[in-house]
Amino acid sequence: MADKRYYVQTFGCRVNQADSAGLAAHLDAAAYVRTGSWRDADVVVLNTCTVTHRSDTDVRKAVNRLQRENPGARVVVTGCYAQRDPDALVQLGGVAAVVGNAHKKRLPAVVDGLLKAVPKAPHPEDEPRPAHTSVFHTPMGKRDPRTLPPVEPVTTVLDRTRPFVKIQDGCDAHCTYCIIPEVRGRARSADPKRVVSAVAKLVADGWQEIVLAGVHLGTYGGGTGDGLRDLTRRVLAVPGLAQLRLSCIEPMAFPLELVEIAADDPRLAPHFHLPLQSGADQVLKRMVRPYRAADYLRLLESIRSRLPNACLGTDVIVGFPGETEAMFAETCRFIEASPLNYVHVFSYSDRSGTPSTRLDGKVDPRIIKQRSGRLHAVGDRLWRRYLDDQVGRTLRILTLEPDRKHPDHVRALSANFCPVRLGAGEPLPPNRLLDVQIDGRDGDVLFAGA
Repeated sequence: MADKRYYVQTFGCRVNQADSAGLAAHLDAAAYVRTGSWRDADVVVLNTCTVTHRSDTDVRKAVNRLQRENPGARVVVTGCYAQRDPDALVQLGGVAAVVGNAHKKRLPAVVDGLLKAVPKAPHPEDEPRPAHTSVFHTPMGKRDPRTLPPVEPVTTVLDRTRPFVKIQDGCDAHCTYCIIPEVRGRARSADPKRVVSAVAKLVADGWQEIVLAGVHLGTYGGGTGDGLRDLTRRVLAVPGLAQLRLSCIEPMAFPLELVEIAADDPRLAPHFHLPLQSGADQVLKRMVRPYRAADYLRLLESIRSRLPNACLGTDVIVGFPGETEAMFAETCRFIEASPLNYVHVFSYSDRSGTPSTRLDGKVDPRIIKQRSGRLHAVGDRLWRRYLDDQVGRTLRILTLEPDRKHPDHVRALSANFCPVRLGAGEPLPPNRLLDVQIDGRDGDVLFAGA
């Protein structure tokens, strides 16, 4: 088969980015050739997110754009949107196959079938289209985790300077707003030996920073064998590992021993993302979050006491059903007075299949938008205050890519998650770790060597 070029477009979280690397690994093994743009691909795989309506909209826009820019490509939609609502994707038109999360390993066979069934025409405008959309879908929400796809860390790296290694998938929590347990299934973990082996391979390949990712990372190990604390220690023992970062960890499953590890070993990045969701206890209760604002604050203070310059971030949902103006104001006050340094703000939207759709007290979308703007302003103040506090400090940074807006500068990321623009001297290639003194702040970016 002459045409075997593919491109993977990722939407959403770090786990999705790790999943895309796994999809690429399967296609590479089947002798497909990766391209740098979907315009050059015979097959485009959209690995989707479905956390919000906006996530779904982004995917639909991508399908429409693909039809304009590469009408001859076979479009395969996989990931969480494909798992949640395959019928909606079939109705889009221009989608050759929908592959749910339980069937991702079948991707090479699905793609082979698409290319064989529809021979490529000489000119894109003459390209025959598939007569129908193939759908591969199995419900995952209530299945025994032993029957779900295992978590397999991979060492394929797509277009990133920081490889993501997935160590955990699925979730057993019952947050009323969240569709993830339905689209990813129950919690399960990768074998710790396979995790360590994957990290060792990436280190041997020259990667400086490795990120461990999972849907509910703090539950790694399922309460038996290596937990996240023990796995972190094992990974840090990999010879040659320069820097390790942990992705988002739910506060109710955060092992405080991680703070001690980070305090003792500077190779564990002092950056923790701990989703709060609301600073009002009444809202947390309706969300079925198993903590209250005071519990969350104690966790932050414990981390800050041992790691004074750690970067602490969070997620907050604005406009959850029943959130009054007083409750929203309480959330703003809580965040502003807390040790948090940045906030990712999400506007609530109903997700079919989640309990929150049945709750009363729905908030007007116009009010949600207004509250979102106010909380963004709070988050901006916290972030710039934190960046200002870095000026004059020496930070360890990882170079990422050339800065498009500033010739002869490179973009970098500090161990404590601050974006840095590095100038002066010969521009450095990506994937270099070095210590620099921070000279100042330019908007939301620090600069050094300017």
